[in-house]
Amino acid sequence: MINILTVDDEDDVAALYKVFFKKEQKKELVNLHCVKSGQECIDFLNSEEGEGIHIVLCDINMPEMDGFEVLSRIKRTVDHIKVFMISAYDNDDYLAKAESLGSEKYFTKPVDFPKLKTTIQEFFPEYKAS
Repeated sequence: MINILTVDDEDDVAALYKVFFKKEQKKELVNLHCVKSGQECIDFLNSEEGEGIHIVLCDINMPEMDGFEVLSRIKRTVDHIKVFMISAYDNDDYLAKAESLGSEKYFTKPVDFPKLKTTIQEFFPEYKAS
């Protein structure tokens, strides 16, 4: 089972991920957790439940702590977690910064969900998306 943590301050984005991964959750291929802020993400990853996270899908533009800070903190403390950055902006500077901080992938909104599934499978071949 792949444990995924989404980080986005917009409620509707969490709902989209839940719909998108519905079949995989039913088949127990994915365990999905959603938080609304960078600090919630860090707190979750530092909890017992967060120890099993494989992938973080993190928005960049959030209040208080942006996605770059979240990425930086994750890579400093638990670098085995794959972090995919998500942004509404198709911006070369954002992409370069995300890569320099250790992001494995960069997606623009709206997220191409079939491509996301394929990307997850590249990192985790045991994940058989439907």
